[in-house]
Amino acid sequence: MNKNLYFIFLFLLGLFFLGSCIKKDSPKQIEENLKTSMELSLNHNPRIDTSRVKFKVLTVTYFEAPKGFICEFKVNMKEKRDGELKDTTGMMSANISKDFKNVTRRD
Repeated sequence: MNKNLYFIFLFLLGLFFLGSCIKKDSPKQIEENLKTSMELSLNHNPRIDTSRVKFKVLTVTYFEAPKGFICEFKVNMKEKRDGELKDTTGMMSANISKDFKNVTRRD
């Protein structure tokens, strides 16, 4: 009986150490990953003529939900129209998955 308890204790101790070694991203790193994901999504969208329109994500405010991140971005858009460069800044909302690969725009 003592031998079984000893092995269970070692197994639980091993799981504890394995779980503590998992790297957690810092809030600054999460923020940079969210900004990069949104910028890639905007600048590589097949429905947008990226030779005329460029997006730059300036800031992000986010909330970590169970399935991903709920985000609000401040985005700068530059557009070449009729030989002029038009510039505007606005807000966009999106949901981003935990692995930063899936970006879903919200209204």
